[in-house]
Amino acid sequence: MELNAVITEAVENISALDKKRKLLSEKLLPLNKLNLLEAGSEELLEEKLILPVKKAVLDSKIAGVDSGFVGKDLLALDLVLIRAIGAMFDYKEGKLGKADYYPFFYAFPEPSISSGGLEVDEFQCGKNIQRLIKEVETAKNMVEKFSPDYCFLDGSIIPQYTDKPRKDSKIKTAYHEMLEQFQSMYKVAAENNCELIACVEDSRGSRFRQIVQDHLLSNQQNLSMQLEGCYDAVLLDYLLKLGERSFAFSYTASIKEHPILMDFDEKWSRSVRAFYLKPAAFDRPLRVEFLHTNGENISEHASKVASIVYAQSCMHREYAYPNILMEADLHARLKPEEIEIVYDKILNKLGKGFKLRLRRDYRPF
Repeated sequence: MELNAVITEAVENISALDKKRKLLSEKLLPLNKLNLLEAGSEELLEEKLILPVKKAVLDSKIAGVDSGFVGKDLLALDLVLIRAIGAMFDYKEGKLGKADYYPFFYAFPEPSISSGGLEVDEFQCGKNIQRLIKEVETAKNMVEKFSPDYCFLDGSIIPQYTDKPRKDSKIKTAYHEMLEQFQSMYKVAAENNCELIACVEDSRGSRFRQIVQDHLLSNQQNLSMQLEGCYDAVLLDYLLKLGERSFAFSYTASIKEHPILMDFDEKWSRSVRAFYLKPAAFDRPLRVEFLHTNGENISEHASKVASIVYAQSCMHREYAYPNILMEADLHARLKPEEIEIVYDKILNKLGKGFKLRLRRDYRPF
């Protein structure tokens, strides 16, 4: 098939799918007239499908943590550079009064070397585990040092299933250390009255859609089937208006079957909640995750979290993401060139006789 034909077909398919999603969302709007709690389902935690969000006037200290990493796979060892940075904004009556950074405004990335002969999948998984451990440690230090009211995390509030190594992996110890660090972060935040808020930039989750199918459309199989394969963020892009959020929901229907939460202490595994918020008119909804452990009414808790996220994420009508996380990202991100500097220094000290580079990295043609 010629390139122009492929492009034409792609445009037609995307346009048709967009039209289908819009029509589908219109069919789902009547669900918002229902009182969801009357269904008597443990999965339906709030009264309405869609709820309005009041934008907060920021008068608090808000921290954000992000990390960057680059790795280089060598024959004799694996080299990883990691940089985790925390930013802290102090707001007074809606205006930013002061900004702080941890450990510094600019921090040189920390190198990590592994000579354990890891397989390719272990190296990739291990890099991310190391990054998450460093990021969580930075978040804990931020909470203890600055006592913020809210601490934003980039990505999910728990590790992802891709971060879990296979049972016979050499990095299982690092995996369990990561789990301990996450749960320690939850504890430190709770002890310091700091609300942890995680924002997922490009979510591919389908939990909201699954709840709607199983508990609101169980008697409408034809409509339910039309939702198959639709991600939450795509579906809710048509359902939510600016300044609205979805109902809050638990992270998973079965903790015992979830690959990550099954390894957590029950206190934390049962407390993870999420919702979707539309803080920008021309961007997709943002997935927000938080911990619900204090016995507060879930609707009040979710609305309070949503109001803070809304205020932090509405500065650009085409890009919905918290300012504090964008600031942390600017200071934490790493470029591939930075690891090449470290790598070249290692080679210079070893001399030309050592064959560290992979063959694909020095092809003569």
